[in-house]
Amino acid sequence: MTYYGGYSQGQDMYADMPTHGPPQNYGHVPPANYYQTQYQMYQQPSQHYGSYGNYYTKNVFQVNAWEAYQFRHPSDLEMVFTQEMQKNPENMMRNAIQSEDLMNVLNNTPSIRNFFRINWSREMCSIMIAMLDRSQDGFMQWSEFLELQQCLVAWYKIFCQHDVDRNGFIDASELIRVIRQLFGYQIQPETLETILKRYSRVVPPNSRCIIAFDDFVAVSIRLRAYTDAFRKRDSLTHGGTETGSCMLGYDDFLRCVLCL
Repeated sequence: MTYYGGYSQGQDMYADMPTHGPPQNYGHVPPANYYQTQYQMYQQPSQHYGSYGNYYTKNVFQVNAWEAYQFRHPSDLEMVFTQEMQKNPENMMRNAIQSEDLMNVLNNTPSIRNFFRINWSREMCSIMIAMLDRSQDGFMQWSEFLELQQCLVAWYKIFCQHDVDRNGFIDASELIRVIRQLFGYQIQPETLETILKRYSRVVPPNSRCIIAFDDFVAVSIRLRAYTDAFRKRDSLTHGGTETGSCMLGYDDFLRCVLCL
């Protein structure tokens, strides 16, 4: 079949997609306002997508992950990244780490493990890398690693604020409030219901829906990555104007969803 069975060699939308990754200056923390500047293009408040960009530029990018992990100096976090990277010559060639390396860092670095108090899976680490993989090489450079730690710390603090009884879960109503009011995504009730069916578990009494932190992270990652990807395509296909819709080719759709 032309479109689905033959894997047609149509135009690759990624080829013309602007990339906004940090400069390849490994080993140095980017300027404090670097990521905020990069997000200004596609993450201004939108009538179609909400104001989620404001949450990242005003909150996440202000987090000092090394302080949250109780390191003595910002370079201590970079040292953790570098030591893991040096275990694999392939990583050294790219100044980057892969999903299994990220899993090792999160699970085996005592100060990081003690902060989150969960076991991170390789699958979860893969989608974390995919969210920030602006070079689309499947690797995570230092600047992307640092941004991820800022996101994780910010998400964990939000989760703890809503985990009132400190049992490691938040209620469905709290997740919806965070997504719509705090994060600022403009999502319809039907979509929120789909999210709850995918990421919550039902427990007694009264069929209560609860969400664990790792599922909260998965929701946060996919909402951000999918919204970014769709919004860029919307703007690209409509000459810089956002309409809330766009045409996705089959192969492009698969590349969007399968990377996460």
